[in-house]
Amino acid sequence: MQTACKRARYGFTLAVIKNWLNKQALYQIHKPRPKFIQYASFNNIQFLNEVHQSDTTPMPHDKVGNRIYKYRGVIKDVTTRYRRSFALTDKFSAQMAKEIQKIYNDPNDPLNQPEDFIVDRGIEYMAECKDLLLSYNLLLNVTIKEFEKHAYFRQDAEDFHLPLTDRSRAWVKGLRINDDIYNNTPTRLIGMPPNEAVKKALKGKKIIARPSVKHRRSVGYNEPLLPSYTEVRHLLEPGELEGGRRRATDCNWSPEVFTIDSYLIKENQPIHYKLYKDPRRSFVREELQIVKDAQLPPQWILNN
Repeated sequence: MQTACKRARYGFTLAVIKNWLNKQALYQIHKPRPKFIQYASFNNIQFLNEVHQSDTTPMPHDKVGNRIYKYRGVIKDVTTRYRRSFALTDKFSAQMAKEIQKIYNDPNDPLNQPEDFIVDRGIEYMAECKDLLLSYNLLLNVTIKEFEKHAYFRQDAEDFHLPLTDRSRAWVKGLRINDDIYNNTPTRLIGMPPNEAVKKALKGKKIIARPSVKHRRSVGYNEPLLPSYTEVRHLLEPGELEGGRRRATDCNWSPEVFTIDSYLIKENQPIHYKLYKDPRRSFVREELQIVKDAQLPPQWILNN
């Protein structure tokens, strides 16, 4: 741009050009995504049913009776790592809500209504399921992928004994077996099996986990605070504006400018910010772009 200005015989300095560019709304929404984001670590969550995570995984179609199951759903307790899986015939929210409520209403299951429920932006967590989750105090909305690595273990083991043209479909009957194996296997961060952690948690003991995320900057009460009413753009999830499809031409930051409504400060955790009238999720500092001025493209561009 500086070279183009010189050719047009303008004497703009590089600092002037950068200052002008940073004010352009079009440039702001296409700024590169941050190379580092200081996500929260869950090691300060120390009680059973304080926070749950949930995710769904596509599976080979498995017919049981008159139903064809296509997805595996999971609810996992963040503190104890205890998990429960269930089979789904579709990804509609009504079935997801029914399965979640069934687990929480089971008196023999240690998973009860949590304080926070963390999910991704899938359609299975909208409508009826969203209403249920809001009653359970849904505060965060992040993408959870860690369950997928456990979903295919039994599936892959059976596939070794089948021709390449034939894949195993009998995964529904193995869900409980798979969960039992996982819940009785020691995990790295808490140093014990989830079932053992649940027993200790039911006796009122804290479950102390090693940090899962290293801090590369000041966090908590030592972190510089962005005050309320600061105008910002927030980082978009891949394909967020295009219904889940990520395109190379998609913007990285929200076209709309929001104001910071509130924030949550916890010891040894990055500050989480909530935005006024924004989708129900919070953001850490790297996911916010401060907007001091935003100049829109000229009106004449609509005539071309």
